[in-house]
Amino acid sequence: MQMATTAVPAAPPAAPQAVPVELARALGDPLRWRITELLASEQLCVAHLSEELETAQPLVSHHLKVLKAAGLVETDRYRYWTYYRLRPGALVRLAATLGVVARSAPSGTACRRQVPGATSPPPVAARPAEPQGGRPMPFRDTPMDPLTRETFTRSIEALAEEFRGIFSLETVERYVDESVDRLSGARVVDFIPLFVHRFSREQLRALAQAEGTIAKDVPEVLFVCVHNAGRSQMAAALLDHHAKGRVHVRSAGSDPGDRVNPAVVAAMDEWGIDLSREFPKPLTDEFVRAADVVITMGCGDACPIYPGKRYEDWELDDPAGQPVEAVRRIRDDLDRRVQALLAELVPARA
Repeated sequence: MQMATTAVPAAPPAAPQAVPVELARALGDPLRWRITELLASEQLCVAHLSEELETAQPLVSHHLKVLKAAGLVETDRYRYWTYYRLRPGALVRLAATLGVVARSAPSGTACRRQVPGATSPPPVAARPAEPQGGRPMPFRDTPMDPLTRETFTRSIEALAEEFRGIFSLETVERYVDESVDRLSGARVVDFIPLFVHRFSREQLRALAQAEGTIAKDVPEVLFVCVHNAGRSQMAAALLDHHAKGRVHVRSAGSDPGDRVNPAVVAAMDEWGIDLSREFPKPLTDEFVRAADVVITMGCGDACPIYPGKRYEDWELDDPAGQPVEAVRRIRDDLDRRVQALLAELVPARA
């Protein structure tokens, strides 16, 4: 007897895959879309992305953190610099959920390392060591040498010991790693390990002060300008010189340059104040949170506002491109302002 067969109904067509929440949030910003486009065909560091996007490095770093948290981006270390790339399979994941990501090639000024399998054309030329803008950019052809790696390891160990009981080793490592990335534009490449140690230490100290795990013995003053290469450097050095330990001073830039203005260094040297070992530092949330007084100079609204702090904006000429004679006048103006501020913060004893 012939058995009747029951037809198995065909499976319904698969519904479109829902967009994961973390992906939707990560790519909800047009700038982050542009970053994924750039990283689809090459690996780039923050300095290169900042130049391609014409955006400040701190903002680029923020967006990269969001993309990394969403599992779209990973890092690769070469010498002193951290390079970012899309995670393996990220393009497939994006195509399945959000559509194909365009792979438009950036301009030929970027330092490129072609991603295997990318369909975009090869670069026309690599970034020169000293581009027209004056900011040195790294090459990616040499891994971090053993001596440099050992230097960073010792720095992490020293900071972990200094902040024992306050921050975990993982937190110290994260701050050092981020400092390497944020200071990658420093002109004096040989000093980057020293700069990283000093900058990481200041960030960790500021964070501990803001969280109340380190007591503040004296008032904290933060000077902020655009490049942290002139006005804020002079103001910080002058206040530190006059305060003699009665005030702790920091300085930072909303878009830090690659070195302190040589005319500024010369003008301060005339007064016996040495800025030759200083370097431009990026403005961080930790610095602002730890400060009691925040003095801005020409950086607009780049500085975040926290309640309970004193904010002032000093209108001063920018020493960038000015001869030493003009820088002297700015220095003298700053000196008068700094001494008046010191008298308010630490009144003279009768």
